[in-house]
Amino acid sequence: MRVKIWKLGVLLVSVLLLVLVTPLSFADNYDLTFDSHVEFGLVSHELHVSIPSSLYEYYSGKNPVLASDDEYATLVTPDAVKPIADNIRNITSDSSRSDEDFANAVLSLVHQIPYNDTKLNYPIETLVENEGKCDTLSLLAASIMKAGGLDAVLLYFKGVHHINMGVYLPYKPHTTYWWLTPTGYEFNGKTYWIAECTPAMDWKVGDVPPLLSDQQPSIISLENIEESSPAHVSSKLGSPLNSSALSISLSSGPLNVTSQERPLTISGSLSPAYPNETVAVYFSQNGIAYDAYKTETDDFGNYSFSWNLTSTGTYYARTSWSGNENYTGADSDILTVFLGFPKSLIQFKGPNFLYIYGYAYVARHELKVRQGVEDFLDVNMSGKGILLTGEFSIVKSGELVTVPREGETSESIKEIKVPKGTQPLRLPDDIEQTTNNQFGFILRNGGGDNYTLNVKGLDTKELANMNPSGGNGKAFLNTSACVKEDTWYKMVAKISDNEVTAELHDANGTVIERIATTPDVNVNELVILLANNTDRAIAFKNLNIENLTPQDQPAEKTEKTETPSITESLAPYATVMILIGTVFAAVVYLKKRKKLQRPEL
Repeated sequence: MRVKIWKLGVLLVSVLLLVLVTPLSFADNYDLTFDSHVEFGLVSHELHVSIPSSLYEYYSGKNPVLASDDEYATLVTPDAVKPIADNIRNITSDSSRSDEDFANAVLSLVHQIPYNDTKLNYPIETLVENEGKCDTLSLLAASIMKAGGLDAVLLYFKGVHHINMGVYLPYKPHTTYWWLTPTGYEFNGKTYWIAECTPAMDWKVGDVPPLLSDQQPSIISLENIEESSPAHVSSKLGSPLNSSALSISLSSGPLNVTSQERPLTISGSLSPAYPNETVAVYFSQNGIAYDAYKTETDDFGNYSFSWNLTSTGTYYARTSWSGNENYTGADSDILTVFLGFPKSLIQFKGPNFLYIYGYAYVARHELKVRQGVEDFLDVNMSGKGILLTGEFSIVKSGELVTVPREGETSESIKEIKVPKGTQPLRLPDDIEQTTNNQFGFILRNGGGDNYTLNVKGLDTKELANMNPSGGNGKAFLNTSACVKEDTWYKMVAKISDNEVTAELHDANGTVIERIATTPDVNVNELVILLANNTDRAIAFKNLNIENLTPQDQPAEKTEKTETPSITESLAPYATVMILIGTVFAAVVYLKKRKKLQRPEL
């Protein structure tokens, strides 16, 4: 009697993770390479995967907390990983048992991710961080399998606190060892075969780990999964993906004096200029948790999105394209938008006083809002100084309208309607001096290695104290006279114990304004003022704040013999070990195959 073996034509694909995922920079993609090989043949494929950093940040900012076991399903995200599933399907589609081969290939991919007791992560986080525990590895496997069209469930073995998954197949799967019977569990009239996702060994569908052989799982249905992701990975077989680019800008939207909203428009262009492509738009107020929206490119690859703001504060905006079968996805630069002043003002002048229309029961709050936000951002650093860089643009985001006294008329304001339920609220006599209608960066040396950066709104009194007449330890740069609306400029500023410099550049890199102190001048504070009245907002592109260290200073050139790094020193030995391991694996495989073909005694 001969042992029944699989047909040689069946493709068993193993997807092996080759490289550690490391972002090139904050805005770059996370690029991964997988090696897909056919077990019963010499065909090999490279699977290239690229993950936009914005997609990783979107999921890492969600920090899920589960109220019940069934909510594990909400962390299954097929849409985010569908290109991976599509490529693996392309390799296994010709097999007579393609569903089983596809499932085993997905398991093999997940088995290459090292086990570690991490927090509960989404599948995109697990791919990028290249580690996970039983639940996160199972969520990744389930996401790819669901994206590939398989019917799957999660299996929770509460007795041993372990999670893996179950896969429905209309036939019994082949286990790793022919003499073992595959293990499955009945649920809703179907048999779901166990699929172990941890990397203790290369488990196949139907293989049950010894620890679970006498355990019965709770079955978690995957009906309540995430239906749509804001974006997805890009993936390609055979060769690396080409790079793409996505620009971003901010402009004012249509203004409505009586509206509670302050409309701004996010816009940009995609390169290559594909039409009808989905662009994800991310917004955040804390830089951690993001809300996601979608828009589409036009016939020329351009996109736009209306952003309506109703409250003051600091906002972060970013856009992303997921890529396709030829191009990686692309993230735009990050916009940091400081919106610290009230909505469009409707006010009028009495005989001796200035009034605004507002609601009497919130009069105190209304007046406080009119004064604007004081602090946008506070950063404390230790080091030898602070370096600030970024591009900025001043955007009109509101409109100030003065209404005549009751009974008077004016052609320019006859269409303005006072909101229902409002009444005149008297403003303080010194409102013009106490309104935070100027916008400033304040870099301060607090002594020793302590430095601070404060982004804040400034009123007239504070501004008068900061604009030095000399000898008060402050350096002052006022850019309000030389910047224009809807124009991008670059700011570079630095403060250390012996240097204070600040430069304003135009789009061509030409220096427009500059200030610099010499070491013999005692300056411990740098104030940079930007024009930002009540109808303005400040948008920074890639605002970067970093502390200076002694290594930031140019080092003296000295001749020396370069010493190879540890990695370079071990490279020849690593190559030999890989070669030995490959030969050993081939010998074991051939012996195993010959044993399977030997007649039973």
